[in-house]
Order: sequence, then structure tokens, then C-alpha cells
Amino acid sequence: MTPPRSDTGSERGERSREYRPTLASASFLDSLRLSGRSEATLKAHENALRQFGRFLDGAGLSDLRDVTPSHTEAYARQVQDRISRESAYVYLNSVRVLFRFLVERNVLLVDPSSSLPMPKMRERLTGRILTPDEMTRLIESQDAATPTGLRDRAMLEFLYSTGLRVSEHRRVKSQDLGEDSVTVRGGKGAKDRVVPVGVRAMAWVRRYIMEARTRFAEYRPGVEELWLTRWGKPFGEQMMQIHLRALGTTVGIAYLTCHMIRRSMATHLLTAGASPSEVSAILGHSDLKSLSRYVKVATREVKETHARTHPRETDEVRKPASGEHGLAGPGGSSRCPVPEQP
Repeated sequence: MTPPRSDTGSERGERSREYRPTLASASFLDSLRLSGRSEATLKAHENALRQFGRFLDGAGLSDLRDVTPSHTEAYARQVQDRISRESAYVYLNSVRVLFRFLVERNVLLVDPSSSLPMPKMRERLTGRILTPDEMTRLIESQDAATPTGLRDRAMLEFLYSTGLRVSEHRRVKSQDLGEDSVTVRGGKGAKDRVVPVGVRAMAWVRRYIMEARTRFAEYRPGVEELWLTRWGKPFGEQMMQIHLRALGTTVGIAYLTCHMIRRSMATHLLTAGASPSEVSAILGHSDLKSLSRYVKVATREVKETHARTHPRETDEVRKPASGEHGLAGPGGSSRCPVPEQP
């Protein structure tokens, strides 16, 4: 079933533009941009819809009103046959959201993707989480006697204290720092938030600003970003990740990333007793669902610690004393002593 085509004259010509895949996608992306979605989200949708547009071209479809459920199902099969389940989910979800947008805008009457079969997602693994000892070794291995070493020590202290995303971390400006906090501007969902910074981390950041950053900034007067290379250039996202990986390699931590530090920080806070809602607010999550994986890891670590350290769980206590209550049971097997009634 397709929407009726009863428009006439110039109205029909103007209206028909909205049915073209490329123009419809552009209108959809503009709406996402206005709603404050991040550039990463926009790029993901743009790439996914570009692939869908190529499929439509190959099928000879230049009008979205001609797209039927059989077309979207064929596209779903094609996508799932050639890319991973996770990537296929992203591609197909973009198609669903696009058609939902067009129906809500009354551009289309029928959503051909409403029954689109989506790949079943496996539960996402958390990825490596560094132990507190590993984080300490990483942070304290930096040579604070040199300007770049001082910067790296302050950077790692700051990352571990705040748990910022790499996109947020590299954009922090000196004026965003408060006495004991940092204002993250334009975080995920284009939202600002205030994140606490520990006393130790802030002390290292202040020292970096006074002793190292001022020297780096001489090459680029007026630069506002907090984290600078030795030539005064602000760290880009890719440069930051490459630099962190190099710092990790020196202490035997492979493929260190900003997000690895972020999830390690979150897990350590939860293990120490912080509430999920508090940690979620620090990380800038819109709901607690994103934190559920960290909660599971923290709970597992607490259980392991309990089993390893609780007096009633140690081997010495669990082993009954020899001859206690005449433990020989039928066939000589030992039985646990029957506790006295309270």
C-alpha cells in the first residue's frame, strides 16, 4: 500500500521532493541536529542511510512511496549477510527511525519498515576494566619532572577522577575548571553537566597549568583548551587515543583507551559503595540502563571479595574439626554438624 498521489501542479512538484531518499535523509538528519544529537550519532545515521540509498538505487527505487515491506526485508537480509550483527542493527535501526520520522511528518502514510526483522543483540560485554593497582601504576609511572610528563600525570589523574568521554575530555577549557569540579559543555545529547574533581587530581591539574601548560601555550597565544601538546596544539580525539595507548604500553597495559579508564573508574566507585544513580550522573548517562554492565562487574567483584575474606568463608572455618560430633555417617562419609537450636 502506498500513499495517494493526488497533489497537482507546483504543489505536487514541491511535495515530490520530500519522497526522494537523499532529500528525506537530509531533512531527517537536520531534525536530529536541531534536537541536539551528537556529531557521532549524526555521522552514524548518515552512513547507514547512505548504504540504504545505494540499495534503493540498485533496486531502481527513486521514490520512497514505492518502498514496500518486501524491499526493507530484502535490505535487512543483505545487510545481515555481509556485516556483523551489531553493525547490522545500527544500519537497520536508522532505516526504521527514518521511516518513522517521515510518517510522523505526514510525508508518508504507511511505514514499510514497521515489521522489519531486527537482529537479536547479544548482551554487550563491558571490556577490560583496570584494577585500582593498575591505575595507580599507570598514573604514578609518569615523570612529573618534565613538562610533558607533568601533563600526562595530570591528564591521567583528571581522567580517572572524572570519567569523561574522550570527546568531552579533549574539549575541556581552562575556564571550565571550578574549585573542585569541571563543567562539561556539550556532552552526549548536547547536554552540559558539572562533574566533581578529586582534590588530588585538581592539585595536579593546577600544577600542570602553572608549570607546563603556560610553556606549551607560548607557541599558540590565546589557545583555550586545557590539554595541549608540547607545541601548544590542542589534542584531537584520535591524537588523544594514540597518546593514551602509548602511555599504557609503557606499563604493560595494552590498548589503553579513554573509555577503559572511564569504565574502570565507574566500576571502582560502585565497588566502593557509590550508588548507581550517583555514578550515572557523573558519567552523564541519560538513564541507569547504560550503567547496568558496570553494576554487574562491581557486584561480581564484591562477591569474590566476600568469598575470599569473610571469616565464615575461609578454609579454616569451613573445615569441621576432626571428631566433631562424631561426623562419621553411613558408609564412613562425613556430615556437617547439626547446629543447636537457638
